[in-house]
Amino acid sequence: MVMNKTDGLCGLFVTETHATVPLTAVHYDVDITSFAARISINQTYKNAETNDLECVYGFPINDQAAIIGFTVTIEDRTLVSHFRKKDEAFQTYSAAIAQGYGAYLLDQSSWSDDTFVLSVGRLPPGKECIVSISYVLTLESVTETRMRLTIPMSLSPRYKPNSSTLSTGVVPPETYQSTVPYFATLSGTIQAISVISSVTSPTHPLAVTLLGPQTVSVAFGANQQLLDRDLVIEIEVKSNPEHHVEIERIGQDKYAAMYAFIPRATAEAKKVVNTELIFLVDCSGSMEGENKIQDATRAMQLFLRSIPEGCYFNFYRFGSTFESLFDLSQHYSADSFNKAKDYAEDTQANLGGTEILAPLQAIYATLPKAGFSRQLFILTDGQVSNTESVIELIRKNANNTRVFSFGLGQSPSRSLVNGIAMAGNGKAEFIKQGEVLEDKIGRNLNRALQPAVTDATVTWSGVKTVQSQPTALPPVFYGDRQLSFTVFELDPTVETSPKVVLRIGDLQTESVLGVKSVKITENPYVFKLAGRALIKELETSPASFGLAGSLQNRGSPTVKTQGTVGTTDGMTVGTPDGKTVGMTISLEEEITKISLEYGVMSKYVSLVAVKTKNEQERKQASTTMELREVPLQKVRPSKPLSGNGKKGGPSKILSRGKISEMFETNFVKKTGCLGADFVDGEAERPPQTPLNVLLDLQQWDGSWYFSAAVEAITKVSLAEAADAINKDLKVDDAVLATLLVMTYIAEKFPDQKNIWQAILNKAAFFLSKRSTEPAISAAEAALVALIKAKS
Repeated sequence: MVMNKTDGLCGLFVTETHATVPLTAVHYDVDITSFAARISINQTYKNAETNDLECVYGFPINDQAAIIGFTVTIEDRTLVSHFRKKDEAFQTYSAAIAQGYGAYLLDQSSWSDDTFVLSVGRLPPGKECIVSISYVLTLESVTETRMRLTIPMSLSPRYKPNSSTLSTGVVPPETYQSTVPYFATLSGTIQAISVISSVTSPTHPLAVTLLGPQTVSVAFGANQQLLDRDLVIEIEVKSNPEHHVEIERIGQDKYAAMYAFIPRATAEAKKVVNTELIFLVDCSGSMEGENKIQDATRAMQLFLRSIPEGCYFNFYRFGSTFESLFDLSQHYSADSFNKAKDYAEDTQANLGGTEILAPLQAIYATLPKAGFSRQLFILTDGQVSNTESVIELIRKNANNTRVFSFGLGQSPSRSLVNGIAMAGNGKAEFIKQGEVLEDKIGRNLNRALQPAVTDATVTWSGVKTVQSQPTALPPVFYGDRQLSFTVFELDPTVETSPKVVLRIGDLQTESVLGVKSVKITENPYVFKLAGRALIKELETSPASFGLAGSLQNRGSPTVKTQGTVGTTDGMTVGTPDGKTVGMTISLEEEITKISLEYGVMSKYVSLVAVKTKNEQERKQASTTMELREVPLQKVRPSKPLSGNGKKGGPSKILSRGKISEMFETNFVKKTGCLGADFVDGEAERPPQTPLNVLLDLQQWDGSWYFSAAVEAITKVSLAEAADAINKDLKVDDAVLATLLVMTYIAEKFPDQKNIWQAILNKAAFFLSKRSTEPAISAAEAALVALIKAKS
């Protein structure tokens, strides 16, 4: 078992050896239902050597997932894992190996909560075993009708700013090879709650089989894939309910429920708040590959053009050192715009390691501008190992700065990128090769420039002993699906009508909990997700950090947690067991208790299984055992192909019956294929789209001028535009060009509103100062007619 590691990582170490690799195959089995997924990772190990082996493999799992157990199949036997405190689990594992038994241990890495280490102890020569690790997680909300599942498949080296403090504990092996003998395969089903419009992947070729209007099966388009990038699957449905409840019965009168809701935008939500915008960009050496630094510079340009007039802003770049464009945030003007534009164009991945703490400390050392809300955007590949320290700093400053994060590249640290957004009351976005970067940037910009919903509450009524998560809803954003979990009991002697009540401002929505028809759930996943959510909240809550106590290394600090017991009037609680106010309990003890009660892994609880042997088998066991650390596949750049790409073949649609023919015809007519194809090679961003060209031509104040590019894209000249509108409107060329470009973008790219909304909002503000609303509306109508006539 690898419990200690040597000095820190300073770059990508790739070791080519001739030693046998005991891991021979990895299979992912995916089962998606509504907004959640149940996933099994089946790892096959074989000992082709003459001595017993101890195999150690580090691999990623989504940081939002709840790991619920593993099984081991060996010699016609199936072993089931058990939850134990981490130290107890390791002692059980090590003692079993010492007695000649087979043993299996799964730990969460001490570095971050998205990395895990599996140890296979005393695998006999010539024997094979299959370890099946199961976890559940919720799908990410992309839009109201589009959901995303991310399955991490690869690990990138993590930079250690201080290896002496980060080299102990459970650490994954760090051997990387350009080729490894094991590959990944995939199988799965998707059961949506409405008709499926499409199933696509920007990262892998997919074969999709339609089984019904709301059900498909998925597999890789090729038989097997390298584990060199994360798998992303996006599901588009015709519609998603604004409110949705799923209920599991986990005991005689005990239930778990998941409530999903989507806040709708109001007129108040469309008001732009006075904002100070700070952009912190990773320029470390690891950003050089996969077009990550090019994506970052493109994002900086998009940020710059989206800043509303009247705001303050600044750019920071960081690596081993950091620098800023201005000493302090500057007012957005023509001069600051031009300086920032040049600064963005000059940005390179040339600042060494990934030291993110220092620039964050410098930003937080200065208070936000008086009367302005401060929004911090962080763009990084997240390849650091001091994740907890970074999240702690952001959590401490969440009251004065909201944080939005972007994870760049094929395998960013989801633990860091998600963690800093959660701690900073913002949102995270991940940008993979082949995806539309502008769409992701635009979504987070739109969130940052709107007031968050801070008065939303979810109450579970007509039930008792409520254990809700989150205990208090974080700020939510209009159009983003929010999830709330609860575990509750019903009193069989009292006739009640249990329901969940959502309140946002003066609006109230009630959803009835139909519990009477719910039978005992054999494999509950909502219950597991509720436990994981409780742990995540404890790990990122202010009480988890606070002020430090003694610096002596005498164990875990204690924190005070408050708990209340829910009543039939519907109450939420702070701790899962409703203990009295003022009880002192350590954070480690509280998380450990939740892990064991709910049956989910955490940093303090591991999974262990032991294969006992009889006396004869133990005597036949090898007296020596060799350690084999499974090497990891080196991340390689990918080049996206169109649906008819030759290498690797197109994504396949395997139809079944007339309904499948309809699905195939309608979908392929719109998009060309059900997935994206990728081949190895140097990564390239596709050429600038007409929309991006137009957006790049916008001036700092939101206006456009007529140019050859504007005329070529819109096919409308200055003279034609002037002739089309009413001569009495008397608009100048800048107003006319701005009206034309705005009208053209809204008319031609209605499905890409996330990309252009913030930029066109700024243009509308420019027009409001130069003309009247009736004049603008009349000119827009005339230009729409002209654009349609030219099409």
